[in-house]
Amino acid sequence: MSPQRTFWTLVISAAAIMTVTMGIRQSMGLFVSPLNTSTGLGIVTVSFAMAVAQFTWGAVQPLFGMLADRVGSFKVIVIGTLMLALGLAITPLMSSGFGLMFAVGILTAAGAGAGSFSILIGAAAQRLPAERRSTASGIINAGGSLGNLYLPRLRRHSSVHLTGL
Repeated sequence: MSPQRTFWTLVISAAAIMTVTMGIRQSMGLFVSPLNTSTGLGIVTVSFAMAVAQFTWGAVQPLFGMLADRVGSFKVIVIGTLMLALGLAITPLMSSGFGLMFAVGILTAAGAGAGSFSILIGAAAQRLPAERRSTASGIINAGGSLGNLYLPRLRRHSSVHLTGL
């Protein structure tokens, strides 16, 4: 594969992952009311689970970074993807504050942390020449902004809705 094609494949893949993880992470606030309505757990419980998620997301990034140094970025991103998917899948099934905190506050947030800036930009920087790293970092970061812009709009147009919004 040519160096130019390798660059774009790596950068667009990382930006796409960033789009999904940041879009999901940043749009969770849109689901406070629907989660409250569907679970009956209350705004305080739902908000606390999301506050735990903010803490978890920040706390796991250095841990996943260390793991990526040992086992490789690809494996960490796959683990994160599975955690994120599982957390999102079980969230509507939670009927207790602890369960919601586990699904949203631990699994979903840790999964998003495994596909965050530090992991993706670190993986790209290892595989790219120094003169291309800043461009790659900018494009990958832009993927996070795209997720913040696009995923909340996608949720509004989806056929799957929790009650409330």
